Amino acid sequence: MPFFAWSAPLFKLADGRWSHGDFEAVADMLRPYVTRERPILDLAGGTGGLSAGVASALGVRVVIADATREMLVRVSAHRLVSVRLAAAEALPFPDGYFDALLCSDAFHHFWDQDGAAREMARVVRLGGGAVIRDIEPRGLGRVAAYVERLLHEPAAFMTATQMTAFMARHGIVGTTTRHRGSTYSFLGTVSRT
Repeated sequence: MPFFAWSAPLFKLADGRWSHGDFEAVADMLRPYVTRERPILDLAGGTGGLSAGVASALGVRVVIADATREMLVRVSAHRLVSVRLAAAEALPFPDGYFDALLCSDAFHHFWDQDGAAREMARVVRLGGGAVIRDIEPRGLGRVAAYVERLLHEPAAFMTATQMTAFMARHGIVGTTTRHRGSTYSFLGTVSRT
């Protein structure tokens, strides 16, 4: 059984790691892009802990797209959150459907990162935003990469600098901010689809 299918109950328990401050920090990054005419995408949003907090902070609809059914069935009911079973590299949404997207602690899990980035640029409207939160392959990030490889995950971690250049090549131009430890956030604008 794939890693995310059997570990979904553990991820649901981990939803409690998100604080009000985390929700507000992500909402602040997304706020300039929100028009309230379109939803926000939480790509590989898992069990939805971050989605619900961001949806409440912004007062907008959030669609969680995740490739693991076992994750999505654990999303708690929330009036602004819906779910869709979908792979990151083949999203079942029209061009420009979302105002913005969020992808937290997941991009390094995508087997086809180029395909996922192309889809991100396609489904977010021109001028829309993208927030990608991930871990650099140093310090604890290096340990995480080792463990994930043992679990047969791609563990395709990028540095903050690599993420910025990678997303720009796919039409999402922005900058990264490093946080404590090995984590960072990329904030970009879709400049072409």
